[in-house]
Amino acid sequence: MSHHLKPFAIYFPQYYPIATNNKAWGTGFTDWALIANANMRDLWPRRAPARGFYDGADPLVHASQRDEAKAADLGGFAIYHYWFYTHQELNAFERTMLASVAPETSFPWFLIWATEGWSKRWLANPEILIHLSNAPTQHEIEVHCDYLATCFTHPNYTRWQGKPLFVWYNLGHFDQPESVVVHYREAMHRRGFDMAIAHFVKNPFDLAYCAFTDASYMFEPRLFFGSKRVTRGKAAKGMLNMVKKLVGAVGLEALLLAMDRVQKSGTVHSAASFLAYMDSPERAAWLTATRQPCQEVLSPGWNNVPRYGERFTALETLDPSTFGKLVGAALRKCDLPPLINAWNEWTEGAAVEPCAYLGRNYLDAVSEAVRADATRV
Repeated sequence: MSHHLKPFAIYFPQYYPIATNNKAWGTGFTDWALIANANMRDLWPRRAPARGFYDGADPLVHASQRDEAKAADLGGFAIYHYWFYTHQELNAFERTMLASVAPETSFPWFLIWATEGWSKRWLANPEILIHLSNAPTQHEIEVHCDYLATCFTHPNYTRWQGKPLFVWYNLGHFDQPESVVVHYREAMHRRGFDMAIAHFVKNPFDLAYCAFTDASYMFEPRLFFGSKRVTRGKAAKGMLNMVKKLVGAVGLEALLLAMDRVQKSGTVHSAASFLAYMDSPERAAWLTATRQPCQEVLSPGWNNVPRYGERFTALETLDPSTFGKLVGAALRKCDLPPLINAWNEWTEGAAVEPCAYLGRNYLDAVSEAVRADATRV
């Protein structure tokens, strides 16, 4: 493998007010309210960014984060892209990256399309806030591809094997995933682009989508959690699709909430159990089953208490040196950049951005892994 490979950090853009959240949660709401509440009530090992509760729409904040990530040997940002066909949400960081063309602002980036609707599920409420079509029309796809073409032409947009890299968060959202992917490929071909399409494997049934994508990302620790839940097993996808036809989208949300309450009540997974799983024959078999370039999404820990309260799921924070070793191993895996989950996913306790409580140990561990890998012959 090339010793120039560096991990990208997922960038989470939820830290400024938008009309949708104002209406759903109250004017001025951002995810910082969830973090502050969890910290104030001592619901978890406290976390907050060392730079304070920043304005996620501020280009000066974006520039500071870019410079900090670059200095820590990260290869770039993988930005969550919220496109709903009717409109786009939370695109301030995208706009900043699109506007950054000067050499001193150069930093690679690519998009992860968060292919899910928004609901109040994390409050045990099936109400849907924004619907993302399960069966987009050709016109809707064309409009989206017009926007993607502006991203793919940007000088800092990341290419993998010569093609612009575009990652789909949840292909299972679509009624006919393969057909949707084919339509996107054809639309982008008409615009002069041959996309490299990757997808997240978050549950065992996501392996089916390897048949019509170019690469896969094993999204940890979600895959670790999903492997232990009956609603995420191999036969679950077909069952859920059938239930959805019978009871509709809101009815399915209500059913999943009921299952969540049974299976997901204050579960804490040990770091040791996660590391054993990472080396398990079962996981090795999944990697083999992808039959395509396959890379890791790695997190220093996980704790979604701010969102889910007593229904939280947590993975104990990994020792920084252990986390660094996982990153180093991923750098040697293939030529697809590993992903760090995440730069700033504070509401799920997954952030390498310097923390007011945990410091910058995880970011330093990533830097050490990258520099050690660069010395390999």
